Amino acid sequence: MKKCLAAFVAAAMTVGVMAGCSAQVKEKPTEAATAAPATTAAPAQTQAPADGQATTEAPTTAAAKAPVAAPKVAVLTNVSYGDEAWADVIVDQLNKAGFEAEKSLQPDTASWRQQVEAKNFDLAITYWNTVTGSPDYALRSVWHSEGPLNLYGINDPHVDELIELAASQTPEEYEKTYDELDEYIVEEMAYVIPIYNSRKTLAANQEIMKPETVRLSKSRSMCWEELRFQDESKNDTDPFIMSQSSRPITPVDPVRSDDGSTFMLNTNLYIRMVNLTDDDQITTDSTLSREYAIGESGSDFYFLLRDDVFFAAVKDGHAVNTGERVGAEDAVYSMDRMMNKDSVPDHKNFSNFTAMDKNEIVTDVESLKGIASKEAGKSVYDVLNAKSLTPIQSLTDDKTKVDPSAGTYQVVHMTTKYAFPQILNVLAHSSGGIVNKAVIEEVNKSFIEDPSSFDAANDTLYGAPASYTDGSTYNNNLVVSGPYIPIRMTDTEVTYEANPGYMPTEEKFAPKIKNFKMLLNLANTDAQLNALRDNQIYVMYTIPTAQIENIKNDGRFVFKEVPSNAYNYLAFNFSGKFADIDLRKAALYAIDQEQISAVFNNRLIPTYGPATPVMGAKKALKVDLAKSAEYLQAWKDKQ
Repeated sequence: MKKCLAAFVAAAMTVGVMAGCSAQVKEKPTEAATAAPATTAAPAQTQAPADGQATTEAPTTAAAKAPVAAPKVAVLTNVSYGDEAWADVIVDQLNKAGFEAEKSLQPDTASWRQQVEAKNFDLAITYWNTVTGSPDYALRSVWHSEGPLNLYGINDPHVDELIELAASQTPEEYEKTYDELDEYIVEEMAYVIPIYNSRKTLAANQEIMKPETVRLSKSRSMCWEELRFQDESKNDTDPFIMSQSSRPITPVDPVRSDDGSTFMLNTNLYIRMVNLTDDDQITTDSTLSREYAIGESGSDFYFLLRDDVFFAAVKDGHAVNTGERVGAEDAVYSMDRMMNKDSVPDHKNFSNFTAMDKNEIVTDVESLKGIASKEAGKSVYDVLNAKSLTPIQSLTDDKTKVDPSAGTYQVVHMTTKYAFPQILNVLAHSSGGIVNKAVIEEVNKSFIEDPSSFDAANDTLYGAPASYTDGSTYNNNLVVSGPYIPIRMTDTEVTYEANPGYMPTEEKFAPKIKNFKMLLNLANTDAQLNALRDNQIYVMYTIPTAQIENIKNDGRFVFKEVPSNAYNYLAFNFSGKFADIDLRKAALYAIDQEQISAVFNNRLIPTYGPATPVMGAKKALKVDLAKSAEYLQAWKDKQ
């Protein structure tokens, strides 16, 4: 699984390693990175990379061996992500610990990525944001030997083993496994230097908006359908206004976009099988499912579908209810499309869904009664029936025949290749949106038949921004299943309207504000802050640290913050001098997270292993210069 789904406006919401989104061909693993699991040797010893066994160097007198120079270390960083300030702190800390460190400053992410791929670094400042609320999403992508974003060549069977074990467990079961994995990665093998966990922030104008309706979630993007004005009479007339700084906007096709320009958009344009709560728990609120059940095996998943969600299209410049229900046929088609990289040219999200095996519509209601669920003593039928409007009497594979008043429903059955309860978190991701089969196949027809004929420079697929951009290219053929649909885009803004067919009789989930406007001409943070203060926009994500107190002290605004799932860390180049575990540990214990946090007014959250942002910190890694010196000397003794 991968992804680099950036948050709408903030790096803290950016998904993916700072290096980017594409899967990489890894270098041949270094000996140190392929060591069999072993307990780290004491500082006076070395760990043999080939078999992980500790050996002791023969004593060497000072007269027989010349002093070894301090190891030179290049710390790779990136101006565009604002990491330069704490890069300076890291360089200083390494130098004080006996390294000869310097900063390798790159002007942008592309340049940073080139240096990583060329192995022109020793340590790289980077991060990963787990936007699914699932620990597996981060661990499998970056740390598994086959991870699509394992850019640094970690290839450790014990890491793979623990990742696979945790994947088969439920949240109640996998906590211990991830704790063990974190400790192994950080302190036992020193595969990473943890730096900090960031915070997500927003400010909302509470004179204009009801602050309780402006949600800030750890993983999920903003929930548009719940937003309301203080003066609710304006919900039908006035537009809600925000700013979008991530440009250009990529396709609003869930499987063809994996960046910050459409993360929030796809989340609100397409309904999903399940959602995440603000604290990353699985929920069926505002989803296509009334309830879901997990089979006892952990590889079977059943979804009881709603009957009150209809597709929206654009007609005469406004959103209309097409009258076509979003049903099991659409869900199965969409999930088949998610897991098949050849279902559309330039499929960017298929690696999210590699665990999926088969999707089908269930028509035999009696079969559900004989399938045990994960809930002790309950069948799958029992779990699903508990949330049905009326008792489930029959199932249909035709969405036009659904009739809850007669007990007729639709149920979708998804299987995974192995026990993997965390697949539900993946389905809650913006790439898990449910699309309209007929529309997709009509617009993409020629390229579905012959994917090789697609020319990215000249051909247009479903969801292309050009289809709803003002001017000669405007041909809005979008059909969406979510609460909002794009109407038109100009050079300065994108307008959206509420889907009148989105749970129209469900007060809790039906969209409250009819019109949305996203401004595209506020290019930087200062411009957005000024617009917020001037009532030109009503909500702003990611408030600069220096401005937080000013916002808090301004009675017009409500300030919200939550810990993000962004794991900021230092990655090693295992093909260079940091193939040696003693040198890695010397660097590990030289870093003081508190000093780095001081650069940001002490607002950073201490972190430990890659699972920490999702699971919470069970341990703390403290700077220990004495221990660092011992490991550095152990490295020198081997030179």
